[in-house]
Amino acid sequence: MIRVLSVIVAPPHLAVSGAGRAGEQLSVALTDHCRVTVASMMGPQVAADDGKLRRTPVKVSLPWPLRSRRLPNRYRTLFYRSDIPRLVRTGDFDIVHLHNPMPALEMARIARACRRARIPYVVSTHGFNEIANGERVYGFGFLQRLIWNALVKIPVSSTVRGASAIFTLSAADDGIVRQMGFASAAIANVPNGVPVPAEADPARDTAIHLHLGIPERSPGQITCMFLANHTPNKGLPILLSAFSQLECPYLLIVGGEKRPEIDYGLATQQRRPDQRIVVTGRLADEEVVALFRRSDLFVFPTLADTFPLSILEAMSYGLPVLASNVGGIPHQLDEKCGRLVKPGAAGELIDAINDLTRAPEILAEMGRHARARVAAQFTWESAATRACVEYERLLRFSATSTPLRARAHPR
Repeated sequence: MIRVLSVIVAPPHLAVSGAGRAGEQLSVALTDHCRVTVASMMGPQVAADDGKLRRTPVKVSLPWPLRSRRLPNRYRTLFYRSDIPRLVRTGDFDIVHLHNPMPALEMARIARACRRARIPYVVSTHGFNEIANGERVYGFGFLQRLIWNALVKIPVSSTVRGASAIFTLSAADDGIVRQMGFASAAIANVPNGVPVPAEADPARDTAIHLHLGIPERSPGQITCMFLANHTPNKGLPILLSAFSQLECPYLLIVGGEKRPEIDYGLATQQRRPDQRIVVTGRLADEEVVALFRRSDLFVFPTLADTFPLSILEAMSYGLPVLASNVGGIPHQLDEKCGRLVKPGAAGELIDAINDLTRAPEILAEMGRHARARVAAQFTWESAATRACVEYERLLRFSATSTPLRARAHPR
């Protein structure tokens, strides 16, 4: 059985990470095919894995000048280090699978450890669209662009160039990894999946809604939901601006961990009694599920995203999706289960919500198509099968080709 080390590279101060969840859920599904050990810089991101996964403790640290809590997390994120390179050197693994590119310096350090140990590694493209478009999305000046290149883009590109294979989440990532210098033909499409939706528990859902301050449904009111860490690339200010201009009755649920750099003033301003925005903050898994079942439409006006797991999760609960036409999102949706709008275009968002509010029967039909599309194309079982096929191909190649495991690459 193939021995896989699944590495979750992520800043430990995050409460939840889409890439971290995806990496762990794929790892759980892979246990039917491989012997999988998870090494996560964040701690477990999957509430229950039936004891299938082997987990190894990971020590995470910062250089002492950066340990002050006064330093914003967005700066600390870049410099976290772990003892995963030691695990790579001393463990007994056939393949290392890297998930998530931040902190990029640590991702590159783990990749170097793999090359020195002559262990092939593969990289899933979580967050690659954000890396490629970060300078534009965050509006960096000259000095910030230099820092972004030195501490993010160059280390990620180095990791990509030395990989034995790249697992893209969608075809939209192919050009990005080629621009980073990946010259091999070993690019495989292994998209995210979602678990089978949980059974409804109406009494529990109602209790959660009351706890979170979610009101009962009002006639003619559309309930929209947004879920993400409130980082600048997710487009939350655009979402709040659009809903502040809507004329139709609505409830907007804004889920996810709040950030100090986001102005929530538009969410708390006075509005009509049939228009309301509820910002929940960080949500537990069962709370997310209860809110999916309460909602009519998932709205995701992101400015840069690779393959958002939250979109697939919403679709699995029968929610149509209104999202930005960026990254891999057009590969998640089709016209039968959602709509795409230009990123940053609040006007297009307003028009689409107004149209869908006036056509509840179309909204419901889109939801049915969304659920069916996810069930047919985006399951963790199918993703694990694809990944395992690629692992086996790589190991067959490595048995006959030294360059796969010891390819020339600057250390």
